[in-house]
Amino acid sequence: MSKTLSINSKLTTADIERLCVFGERFDRLMTLEVRPLTGGLPAGIVVPTYLACREVQGEPSSTLAARKLLAAIRPGSNVIVATGAGVAPKLPLGETDGPPGAVALARSLALGFGANVTLVAQDEHMPAVDACVRVIEDVAQSQGSITTAIFPKGEAEGLAAATDIFDRLKPTAVIFVERDGPNEAGHYHGVRGDRRPPGTVADVYRLAYEAKRRNVLTVGIGDGGNEIGFGKIREAVATLLPRGGRSQPDETGVVTITETDVLVSASVSNWGAYAVSGALAIALDDENLAHSGDREHAFIVACIAAGALDGATSRPALAVDGIDWRGHSGVAELMRSIAISATSKFELKNAATASSEADLPIFSVLNDAQAKGGYHL
Repeated sequence: MSKTLSINSKLTTADIERLCVFGERFDRLMTLEVRPLTGGLPAGIVVPTYLACREVQGEPSSTLAARKLLAAIRPGSNVIVATGAGVAPKLPLGETDGPPGAVALARSLALGFGANVTLVAQDEHMPAVDACVRVIEDVAQSQGSITTAIFPKGEAEGLAAATDIFDRLKPTAVIFVERDGPNEAGHYHGVRGDRRPPGTVADVYRLAYEAKRRNVLTVGIGDGGNEIGFGKIREAVATLLPRGGRSQPDETGVVTITETDVLVSASVSNWGAYAVSGALAIALDDENLAHSGDREHAFIVACIAAGALDGATSRPALAVDGIDWRGHSGVAELMRSIAISATSKFELKNAATASSEADLPIFSVLNDAQAKGGYHL
């Protein structure tokens, strides 16, 4: 049986200051630039892009996103989380960056708020999204839910779909995780400057414009400037990209014109979503809402099994943006550790005793050392 949720959406000044302290830690982790120099992904842009975002928004991105979501979402609210990037021939079923972050954040919203989250993606990207959803086992016992919906291709179809989603669900927030947005010419590009073939990308960005028209909160999470949300700092990002952000072959811009209310700029889009989940865990005082290293590994395996590929190499490797799964699990676990340090009410000794490894010899050594006032060589 799920517990009754009691959400305090009114943060005091002290609450916000405390959240910002941990938000700084999340943001530093999510902007570690560890992508390989091979694969064509531009190097040296992660921190400057984040700083451009920070200059506009004035506080840690993870903190701001969490605060805005806390103010917008209530138990039973409908929330849209859109994701999916990559097209044929290199990424026919999408890439491993996007679905894990979107599903991890959907889990946090369903468990933490009792929200009903709809994950939206175009048809090619949905197998990886569905595969990640199947990894989650605890949402079914909560007040919230996670469902999926395919967003159709085509201009008229996209307009109709965006309107229908808002008319039916009346969402209180729309979040985009690694989802392409159009440039000034209406074209979609990868961060390398390559133009997506016409008709291959669904106009999911229309959800952002419909949200703005209806005064609904939007959050964009990305890592290169071509994703929905970066219209907020378009000129700044363009100057950081190779060739001034000009694209091939049409010489228009790589950076999207689509803005969101909050922009989370990370080294890997998934990491940005995990940072927001961590900040929500602190704001709602529930460390379980944070993503974990084990779940991250399972998500990446699920994506590859569903046909998604590593976006940097276009290979079925257990990697995201060219970074081995171990690195991603490590980042997820570090973020979880930050959330635990901020929310845990138990000392390390209690946590160890409660674990299934309490009978390991190391704990008897520690107990003896504590009894003697410390262990000295």
